[in-house]
Amino acid sequence: MRQTPNNNLVFLITQDILSIQKDWERLDALAAEQILNGGLSYMEYSFYQTYVWNKFIKDSHRFSFKRSEYVVAMSDGKVELIVPLLTNPIKKHLKISTGRGRIAGIINIVCPRHDEYGHSVALAAIQFMREHYKGWKFHFNDVPVNSVFADVLTSMGYLNSERGSYHIPLESFSNYDNYLSSLGKNIYKNIRKSYNHISTDGKKMALTLYTTKNPPSKRLLYKIWELYFTRNLAWNNKKESTLQSIICRTRAFLNATIGTQTKSILQHQESELYVFTIDGKLAAFMHCYTHGNHVLMPKLAIDITYSRYSPGIIMLQESLKELMSRGFIDFDMCRGDERYKTEVGGIIEPIGTYNGYL
Repeated sequence: MRQTPNNNLVFLITQDILSIQKDWERLDALAAEQILNGGLSYMEYSFYQTYVWNKFIKDSHRFSFKRSEYVVAMSDGKVELIVPLLTNPIKKHLKISTGRGRIAGIINIVCPRHDEYGHSVALAAIQFMREHYKGWKFHFNDVPVNSVFADVLTSMGYLNSERGSYHIPLESFSNYDNYLSSLGKNIYKNIRKSYNHISTDGKKMALTLYTTKNPPSKRLLYKIWELYFTRNLAWNNKKESTLQSIICRTRAFLNATIGTQTKSILQHQESELYVFTIDGKLAAFMHCYTHGNHVLMPKLAIDITYSRYSPGIIMLQESLKELMSRGFIDFDMCRGDERYKTEVGGIIEPIGTYNGYL
C-alpha cells in the first residue's frame, strides 16, 4: 500500500480489496440512495461499480500476470472515491478494471457524487494517477460522457471516441401492453407476425429462466456459447469454415467450463440467463444482471435458422413481460448500435473511450 497526501485528500493504492470492503459497500449504498432520489444516473454507478462485481473480477484474475489495483481517495479517514484498475506492470499499461467478465457494460469510477465536490475529488485522483503511473498507457473504455470522470478527462485534454449505449425506460409505461403500444408500427407488426408464424406453423416456443437457484446444465452452457461464437463470426464478417467451426466449438467448451462469464452465471445471485427455444431447440439466449430495480443485458445471440420467427425480438418481449411484472424500471441493452435496440424502444446514452498516456 502506498499513501500520498494531495491537498485535503489522502490517496492510497492497494491490491487488497478486502481491506476496503466496508468502505466500498458504504459507497454502493450511498449511490443506490442517490439514484433512487434522482441525484445520480444509473449509468454513473451500475452493477459494474459495486464491490461484489469487482471482488469477482479480482478473484477471476487470481492466476493472471495482470493485477488489480485500487486507487482510494480519503478525506478525514472517510473514503470518497475508488478507481479500480487492471494493471500490466510489464507493459506499463492500465485500464479501468473490467476484466474478462465485464461484457459490454458501462465502466466508471466508484464515486456516488455528481457535484462540484465529486468533480474536485475525481480531478485530484487523476492528477495523483498521473504522478504515480507517469508514462503508463491507459485505456478507459465505455465511460459515461456525462460523468465527473469523463468531465475531468476531457478538461485535461484527453480525447475520446464516442459511441452509444441503449436502454428502455420501463418506468415510463404502466404495464407491458402500454409499452408494446408505444413501439413503431413496423416493429409492432413484425412482432405480431412472428407470433402468428409460430402459431400457424404449429411451433412450440418456450422461455426458461436460469439463476443460481436453477442453474443451467454444462451441456446448455456449451450450446449457448457455441451459438454466441458462431454468431460472432457473422458480426466480424468471417465465413463459417471448417477451421472456424472448430475454433468456435473449442472456445465454447472453454467458456462453458472455465470462462469468467460462465462463472458469473453460476455464482452471482444477480445473474439471470434467459433461454428461448422453439420445439425444444435453442433459438436465442440473453444473459442479464439484475441490480436493484435495474436490469443490464450484456449478451444476446440468436440462431438465424429461426429468423422467420424473429427469436431475439420474441425473447425480448417475453422477458420484458416477466421483468416488468417484477417491478424493474429500466432495461439496459448496453453498448452497440444494433438496429433492434432502437426498434424495441431503446434510448441512446453516450459513452466514451479514452486512450493516452499519463
